[in-house]
Amino acid sequence: MSSKAGSSSLPGPWSLPVVGNIFLFGSSPHRNVTNLAKHYGDVFSMKLGSMEAVILNSVDVVKEALVKRASDFSGRPPLHTFLLSSNGGRNVAFTDFGKRYIQNRRALDLALQTQTQDSVAFTEKIQAEADALVCSLLNSRKEKFNSANQIGNIAASLQIRLFFGERLRSRYLKEAQELMDHSTDFIENSAVGNVVDFMPWVKTVFKSQVRKVDETVRSLTTFVRKLYQLRMREIQEKGDESTTIADTLIKIKKNQDKYLASDENGNSSDEDDFDNERVINLMADSFGGGYEKLGTAMKWFVAYLVAYPEAQEQLYQEIAHVKGTNPISLEDKKKLPLLEATVLEVLRRSCFLPFALPHCTVRDTTVAGYKLPKDTIVFVNLWGCCHDPKYFKDPFKFNPLRHLDTKQQQVKPNSCMMAFSDGDRRCPGEGYAKSALFTLMGTLVQRLRVRNGTEEPIEEKFGLTLRPKSHSVRVQAR
Repeated sequence: MSSKAGSSSLPGPWSLPVVGNIFLFGSSPHRNVTNLAKHYGDVFSMKLGSMEAVILNSVDVVKEALVKRASDFSGRPPLHTFLLSSNGGRNVAFTDFGKRYIQNRRALDLALQTQTQDSVAFTEKIQAEADALVCSLLNSRKEKFNSANQIGNIAASLQIRLFFGERLRSRYLKEAQELMDHSTDFIENSAVGNVVDFMPWVKTVFKSQVRKVDETVRSLTTFVRKLYQLRMREIQEKGDESTTIADTLIKIKKNQDKYLASDENGNSSDEDDFDNERVINLMADSFGGGYEKLGTAMKWFVAYLVAYPEAQEQLYQEIAHVKGTNPISLEDKKKLPLLEATVLEVLRRSCFLPFALPHCTVRDTTVAGYKLPKDTIVFVNLWGCCHDPKYFKDPFKFNPLRHLDTKQQQVKPNSCMMAFSDGDRRCPGEGYAKSALFTLMGTLVQRLRVRNGTEEPIEEKFGLTLRPKSHSVRVQAR
């Protein structure tokens, strides 16, 4: 891979020998990089160890790169955590662009669509978890407590329910919860700027860090493999009318010439065979990623409810007026515009994916007039985009009403919302996450009043996802 990030005309900060600019990331890379953009512009370069990278920092340049020139910027660089996690091109998030990526993405998209296209069944699954979350919070024995564990448990429970069905959820939920609790090691050590990724020669120094990442990936894959095999056995021995993500992927595997044809005659080559290992790794990637993203988004939602009690009360009034005490469903989206707008504003303001996973140019290309050679590493500052003052007035203000029309009756379409990135590499679980948040958090507000357990402001903690720092809450049934 070339270590040249692009034209020498690219602006950027001065760098130190060996480590480059990696020290400039600090403990809040998203904020520090956004501040650097104020000085160097929307496109600039940084040297990370022995490699150079180009940073994209505004909606306009990100749209140009990821949408207008999507195919040019669709690659993934061969970083340690990427190579480890992709396991030979067997998933979506970390796999370099090519036939395998296209097949993996198509299969995952079909599996997720199968879940969400039956809105009634999908809502029932989410509503079951929403009820469990409310009960769990109300049953806390402490007046003030950290809700992160309850939220994490619900996220894990929903993932198993969607991926493997209710029977396996009830049997293996505790194991999944314990496994996901340990995923913190991967989240923290896979953050942008991971020193091992950009200075591979320090692996011997950071043996513990490398080992934790390796162990987390291996444990998750082993767990998913076990449940996948059990699910196949269930289908063979008992039959099952329910449709899980595993079921859809099994169907695709059996009929891959129909669903994943790689040539004009509808044939798949042997080297692109969509076998059990591909399915298992694809599910492990999306299972773990979905858990972290949904759980983190829920934690931020609670944090903002606590920080803005007036917004919480306004949201409750809409829900009470439209639904009363009746369950919230996805069919209610048009009737509950403020709830949908609040989901969008939580995603925008928290921007819990502060950087998209690094991209890599697959050919010589340009962005904002700068020439970038093939194999250029490209960072996308999603946090900067979500707080771009050109498209979001008072970007650091939490204001759900910004997403509504002048009559506050409809959510306005906004192509500048990039909480899940953009273009060909946009997160495939975006629709699922938004729908789950709508029902889960709507039910929470409908049935509980959430208050701050301390006087301390809500702060953030950087990792692969941006999470709210530990804080306590008080809950009261409405």
